[in-house]
Amino acid sequence: MSLVTPLAVCPSIADTSTKLSPATVETLDNNWLLLNTEKINILFPAGGKHPTFLWWYTDNASRVYVVKYQGLIEYFTYDNTFYKRIYEAVAEKLRERFIGPKENNLPALLRNRVINALNNWHLPMLHFNIGRWELSGPSNITKEENVIGVGFNFTLVEVHQPRFEFAEGNIIIRCRFYYEPTTESAHGNYTYTVDAGELKMDLVIRHWEWNVDKINDLIDQLAEYDIIIPKRKASLALWVNLSSINITKLELAKSNPENIETMSNAQNMIVEGKTASVVENKTLTEDEQPITVQKRIQENYRVHLAKTDGTIAGFFKFVASALHIDPVSGDVTNVVPVKAAYISAGHHMRLFIGYEYFGNQTLEHDPSLGIEKVPSLISLNLVVLLIVTTVAIATMVAVIKWKRKTINIVGVR
Repeated sequence: MSLVTPLAVCPSIADTSTKLSPATVETLDNNWLLLNTEKINILFPAGGKHPTFLWWYTDNASRVYVVKYQGLIEYFTYDNTFYKRIYEAVAEKLRERFIGPKENNLPALLRNRVINALNNWHLPMLHFNIGRWELSGPSNITKEENVIGVGFNFTLVEVHQPRFEFAEGNIIIRCRFYYEPTTESAHGNYTYTVDAGELKMDLVIRHWEWNVDKINDLIDQLAEYDIIIPKRKASLALWVNLSSINITKLELAKSNPENIETMSNAQNMIVEGKTASVVENKTLTEDEQPITVQKRIQENYRVHLAKTDGTIAGFFKFVASALHIDPVSGDVTNVVPVKAAYISAGHHMRLFIGYEYFGNQTLEHDPSLGIEKVPSLISLNLVVLLIVTTVAIATMVAVIKWKRKTINIVGVR
């Protein structure tokens, strides 16, 4: 059995050798754009909807993979750097935890200032579907006068949610789709290769107004009354939903993308090489689970959305670090690790990518999606054959040792 197990959990093998013909871009129903190549089809909204991507393997259209960007959530990091619902940056939670009964000891003026500051907090979550997104492009990407890909951007231009006006024009998702393997540079800090047929994205967040900053001016005064509140203990989580649907549900998904998860029939996903069931909805009964694999800054976390007959899988991946960029000079001021957590949500997965506090800097992070070849799981017949062979070898070794003879078996360790 020790010979069998490593083969059964063999890692994914990306197809990096393909060079694609230029994509065709088709408008569907005036609200969706379809990017089509001989390897992959990618569908995304064009009518002001928030970024949602549906994609499938051109030669096997039965399975459609889905990534939907849900929103941004500010959460406390007093106890844990990974996102959990119980840590969302709600003013009342901070008040209960740090101020509590000591609030009655405060002078009336200071107490009123604290209350006013907390009342000015926005909700922890900015919902991407409560607003309007502007799509620019698609347009060709050229290199040395040759067209090597196509690019487009989503920008949040209107927010219909109280106290989030600061986000208008400041949340951007830049997208590039290349026809050949292409090397990109993260502002000169490191390089990475984007495969042909992979949709590379940059999440850009500018001028975020942090709830925790609205209490900073009062923290020193509160400390004089034995109320100790750590400064800037907050992170921002990008929430995306990962699912997969049957191709027969595609038209319904286009007409009702907000409920696309209810159409999903995904059973399992693979998180960093480990199978995770997504059948059960655990969002009200369990905490989010952290992804704890340590990576170098230029490497990727990876989630496989599903397997179709053991050969082709959709993936969503993201670089293990994010950049803090000076909004004036454009220089990178810090390269920081990202955190990730996930939870089964009923035939789909909620994934939360956490970015540590970046103040008034611009945050930039690099997710991507695509499809890749995956080796088939080992067959039952091969399992039986390997077991029989292992037992035969063990028996032979035992017999020869019993006869006190020396043996050499090539390839057995």
